[in-house]
Amino acid sequence: MGLEEAKRAVAGAVDRAAPRLVEVSRTMYENPELGHREFKASALLAGFLEEAGFRVTRNVAGLETAFLAVWPPDGGGLKTGPTVAVLAEYDALPKVGHGCGHNIIGSAAAGAGLALASLGALPGRVLVIGCPAEEGGADGAGGKVFLLEAGVFDEVDAALMVHPGSVDAVSSPSACRVALEMTFRGRAAHAAGSPHEGVNALEAVLQTFNGINALRQHLPESVLVHGVVVKGGEAPNIVPDEGVVRLYVRAPVRAELEPAAERVKDCARGAALATGCEVRFREFSRTYLDLVPNRALDELFARNMTALGRPPVRTRRAGGRVGSTDMGNVSHVVPAIHPYVAVTGGRPVPSHSREFAEATVSPDGEAALIVGAKALAMTCLDLLLSPESLREVKDSAGRGDRPGRG
Repeated sequence: MGLEEAKRAVAGAVDRAAPRLVEVSRTMYENPELGHREFKASALLAGFLEEAGFRVTRNVAGLETAFLAVWPPDGGGLKTGPTVAVLAEYDALPKVGHGCGHNIIGSAAAGAGLALASLGALPGRVLVIGCPAEEGGADGAGGKVFLLEAGVFDEVDAALMVHPGSVDAVSSPSACRVALEMTFRGRAAHAAGSPHEGVNALEAVLQTFNGINALRQHLPESVLVHGVVVKGGEAPNIVPDEGVVRLYVRAPVRAELEPAAERVKDCARGAALATGCEVRFREFSRTYLDLVPNRALDELFARNMTALGRPPVRTRRAGGRVGSTDMGNVSHVVPAIHPYVAVTGGRPVPSHSREFAEATVSPDGEAALIVGAKALAMTCLDLLLSPESLREVKDSAGRGDRPGRG
C-alpha cells in the first residue's frame, strides 16, 4: 500500500470510528478529573486502545493514570523502522472542567492510534502515550517530565499531539515556567488582646506581593509573574501563623527563567525578614521548558490538514504572552509538534473558560476532533512510510533536540 492510499485508509477508519470518538470525548467532558486523578479518563482511553489491538501498560513511570499503548502488540518493527508517538492528555481544570480541551486531545490521540492499527503491519512502531497532569495547578504536575525521566521516550523518533484552539494553526511558542510555593510560618496570638505576641504570616504574604509588584519594572518585558494566596489565616481575631502563596514565573527561555525566579524568592525572603517569619520554598509542579520548533514536522502536519480541507495558519506568534506546557520538555529531547485545531467556529473564545469547555462538545468541537485524529494519523504515516520525510524532520531538529535514532 502506497503512502497516499494508506492516508485515505486511516481517514476512513477515523470516519467509521467517529461516533465512538465523540462519545469518548463527551464522557471525559462530563466527568472532568484533575491531574493525577484522571482514573476514569485514563481507563477509558486505555480500554479503547486495547479494543483496537494495542498492548497497553498502565501505571507507567510510577504514575497511576499514565499508560503506554504499543502497536504492533508484539513490539515488532523496532529493529526495522522508526517509532512514532502520539500523546494523549486528559486532565481537567478546577472549576471550569475541560476548559483547555484535553478531552479533545485524548480522544484524537486514541482515534489516530486506532486508525493506524487498522492498517495492520507497519514498518515501525506506533505508541500512544497517556500523559497525566499537564495542567500545572495540580500538585506534582508535569506527567511528560516524569515519563521522559523514566525512559518512555528513549526509542521515540518523533512525538505528536494536537490541541484545541480558536484557529487551525501549526505549533506556537510556549514559555518556560517554574511553579513556586512559598510557605510563611509565624506565631498565632489574639489579634486584639495580645497582637504584640504574634508574628503575622499574612503580612509576609502581602509584603511578598508588594515586593513582586515593585520588581516587575526591573524584570525583562518577556518575564511574567502571577500567583494566588492559598492560605492567609483562619479568623480575623487570630494573628495568622501560616501563609501560603503559589505562583508561576514564566520566561521565553530557561536562561531568563532561573534568575527571575531567584529574584522573586528574594522578595519572599525580604518579607520574611521584615515580619519575623520563616519562609520555605517548594516547586509544586515540574519546571516546564519552551517548545523547540520543528518546522519540517509542522509542515507535514499542515499539508495533511490542508488535504483535509482545513489549511492551518503557518505563522507562529512572536513575542507577547504565551502559556506553558510539558510538551516543551519533550521537544528538547525528541522532534515534536503541538499544533491546534479550531473548536470554536472561528470565534475568539478564551481557553481555560467554561465557554471553551462547552465548545469542545459542540458540532465544531466534534469536527475538530475528527480532523485532528486524521491529521495525526496521516502525519505518522509520513514518518513511517517516507524515510525522506523522517530524515527532514530529524535534520530540522532545533536547539536541544536530539536527532532521534538512526
